[in-house]
Amino acid sequence: MVGVLLLLLVMPASATAIGITCGSGRNYTANTTFQSSIAVLAATLPGNASSSPQLFATATAGVVRALALCRRDTVNTTACTDCLASSFKYAQKMCPNRKTGATVYYDYDEVNALQPGCILGFSGDAGFLGQASSVTGNGTFFQYWNTVNLPGNARVIATAVHELLNETARDAAAAPRRFATAFMDSIGGAAPTLYSLAQCTPDLSARDCLACLRRLVGTVNATNSVRMGGRIFVLRCNIRFEAFMFYDDKNTRRIPFSSPSSMAPAPAPAPTGKIYMPMIHKVPFFVRACMQTIQIYIWHMPMIHKTYS
Repeated sequence: MVGVLLLLLVMPASATAIGITCGSGRNYTANTTFQSSIAVLAATLPGNASSSPQLFATATAGVVRALALCRRDTVNTTACTDCLASSFKYAQKMCPNRKTGATVYYDYDEVNALQPGCILGFSGDAGFLGQASSVTGNGTFFQYWNTVNLPGNARVIATAVHELLNETARDAAAAPRRFATAFMDSIGGAAPTLYSLAQCTPDLSARDCLACLRRLVGTVNATNSVRMGGRIFVLRCNIRFEAFMFYDDKNTRRIPFSSPSSMAPAPAPAPTGKIYMPMIHKVPFFVRACMQTIQIYIWHMPMIHKTYS
């Protein structure tokens, strides 16, 4: 996969691209077949994806390959269409004339949290839509983090975030729609309830989906795991967690947090075997010899068992 130029964007209070990866390879000439192929995809792919029950579509026009995915809890298909159409325009503005294309991640801020986001990617690379390269490659990797930390014990928070994301990833991979949401409360201390989402493109197998999501969860380090929220994307899968409800999914489930006490060090094991009496020092030799003789005698005495009638 070609290298990328990563652009970070400030989010206003409406749908906007939170990030874009531009292919760093060759450029195409304006007014050529390549550009007209992008125009064909821009005119047809948003509608095809939004009309699909899975809100997902791939297409090829000429040598250009494209993928479109809206968030699975989307109920407004018009919003899905608009999101993808805006993504095409934004990609051509920010990555002009790139034969290696672009991948755009559109989403909403907290004010419009329940409205859908979308992912769009297109490229002239022959392997762009290949599932293996999309799952394991870094060419479309993007992450976006809240700069504020969650309140509470950092070690407990980090453990809770990883548990929540790993469980949500397993749920998404096991679901036919390759999408799942979850929440975790009762974390303890001042920590708020955390909400999570995981999604793969629905054409991935359960195994590939889980591998893709686990790779993203594995990038959540000690610093980012205590943030107030974050999102990590590649073309074929993405994860997100926040300290507020940002999805509309009646199938969301509660994931219990392992008790913080379970993370405490285990107590030292109790001594086993024979218990030896300590030697007493700084007493006359004769007294020590007598005490040792008595100790040995008691140690070797036969055990006496009493029975009661």
